[in-house]
Amino acid sequence: MFFGRFIALFLFAALLDGCTCCAYLNHMFNAERLYDEATELRTARLDSVPDEIQSYPGSEESQKYEKVIEKSSHVLERFPKNKKRTAEAVFLIAESYRHKADWPKAITKYDEYERYFADNDSMRTVEYQRAYCLYRNQEFNISRFALEPVVADKNHPYYFQGLNLLSLLDEKSEAPEQAIAALEAVLADTSGTPYMKGKAHFRLAGLYFKMENWDKAHHHYNAKEIANLNDRERQTAGEQSAECLVNKKDYLKAADEFKELYKVEAFEKQRPYYLVRIGETTLLAGRNADAFVIFNKVNTEYPRTDYSSRSYFNMGDYEQTKVLDYELAMSYYDSSYIARSICEYAQKSRERRNALRHLVTMRDRNQEILEKKDSIPDMKSFFKNEFVIAELFLLKLSEADSAIARLTNVIEHSNDTANVMRAAYARAFVYDEFLHDPDTAEDLYREIIEKYPNTEYAKQSQANLGMLVTMKTQEDVAHDRYLEAESLWTVASEMPVNKMDMVDSAYAAAFTAFDNLYKDFPRTQAGVQALYMKAMYFQMNPERLDSAVLIYHKLRDEYGQTPWGKRAAYVLNTRLTTTDNDIEKLRERTAKNIEKLEKKSARYYEELNAKPEEKKAEIISKEDEILENTYNSMYDFE
Repeated sequence: MFFGRFIALFLFAALLDGCTCCAYLNHMFNAERLYDEATELRTARLDSVPDEIQSYPGSEESQKYEKVIEKSSHVLERFPKNKKRTAEAVFLIAESYRHKADWPKAITKYDEYERYFADNDSMRTVEYQRAYCLYRNQEFNISRFALEPVVADKNHPYYFQGLNLLSLLDEKSEAPEQAIAALEAVLADTSGTPYMKGKAHFRLAGLYFKMENWDKAHHHYNAKEIANLNDRERQTAGEQSAECLVNKKDYLKAADEFKELYKVEAFEKQRPYYLVRIGETTLLAGRNADAFVIFNKVNTEYPRTDYSSRSYFNMGDYEQTKVLDYELAMSYYDSSYIARSICEYAQKSRERRNALRHLVTMRDRNQEILEKKDSIPDMKSFFKNEFVIAELFLLKLSEADSAIARLTNVIEHSNDTANVMRAAYARAFVYDEFLHDPDTAEDLYREIIEKYPNTEYAKQSQANLGMLVTMKTQEDVAHDRYLEAESLWTVASEMPVNKMDMVDSAYAAAFTAFDNLYKDFPRTQAGVQALYMKAMYFQMNPERLDSAVLIYHKLRDEYGQTPWGKRAAYVLNTRLTTTDNDIEKLRERTAKNIEKLEKKSARYYEELNAKPEEKKAEIISKEDEILENTYNSMYDFE
């Protein structure tokens, strides 16, 4: 009997244990299945982008990772004491958070894994992935610290990935040399996989490209290991390699590399772009006829596209800048706009076409001015047009050299010093800001300072050269004189009234300072303001009101656009002086006002003394009676 019960209990316990095992297997089986499905989606997604950093999971992929987290969490809830099962569940949760780009939660789970399962087989993977998540979470210093055990051991399964991540961290810390050293270590190690070496070459090339080291960038972009990368990375490497040659001004070789890219079936979508670049590099190499053949091929095979618009723009630019055939250039620019009006090159073409049309008009006007035989040429209009043409060349047509030629023409042939100074400064500025030729710009700035001292152009030239500004224009000197005169006026206004002799003397000194300032600098802002202060001084003395009026008239008539001219006009409109006729009219108005007040006062007292009329009580009919229906009503409505 006892033995039978024992057997029954044993079988029941085995049954329970079997059910528990089945539950674990069910949860983990589903979690791993969903994880594999999400991994397939992730692999397909990453095949279409050059870098994982540029891509994030879609909704279906994210939902599968959420299910993985859910199933793994059930394992943690039901089997908290089973170390093997919980380790696998925590690892899957951490990996799912990482693939979902939820970096903080992934870091937390990786930390939890290291704390409780450091002796597990997946710990080596956790070391690297935690450092990577810290990097993506912008915690660069902590990421570097977490990466130390990975890069310290060459036998670490993630050693080469660790070196690549270390290079990224060095790049973020603005230490490209250290990043390059880390990637060079990957290439130097013979045990690295071809794929990792290809990634290292790709990253190294990008770093050298940013540093404008075109030779080394070109070398790494053409490394044989690049062939192991995906299509997008190989395409980028090929394009950047050709651009390195363009930056080296080796245009024909660059065109050859674009031709090789054009032949690759995997890059078929980029073929029109490669054709345009082949044409542009061929044009830069001086083979104009061949370039135009290529551009026309683009216009024929890909009409009304961004690429045809760009091709027409290049053809127009050549006719404008090299041949100087502005009419043909405008035709090409029109074709560029018609091909694809909303694209970037179409907008540039429209702007250039309009600028060229304006330039041709200005040029024809100047030609007419010079060819007039019956009258003296209007050189003022001529040089004004030259400035407009120079501005069009510089700002609208991107031809700084042509702008300088026009400005030089003004400098050499104009008899107007103001025009010469303006053109000389503009020429120096073009060399400084547009042609990036600081040596020539400095020579021209110093020439301005020497030839035209104490002018605004000399003053600005000193500032542009970073020199201490010592030049003072007429306006600057007048302003200093005004401040001195103003201080005398302030001293006079603050003197006590009981010292009237000293007050008069102080105001007289201030008046003299303002008067001399106006005489020396009548056309400066400070001089006009000094004239206004003279009028104020005269206005303070009743016997000098006529002089004040004359000055106010002068300010209003000659300097009406200045603040002091406008103030003078206001003072004159409010009648600074009062004549006998004005006083007589004022007396008449006062008498009429008094008469009206007396009439109103008499009427008021009459109404006040009159007997009030007896008012009869109003009779309210029963129909009109309104009873108060409130809580405090005195009526009893019951």
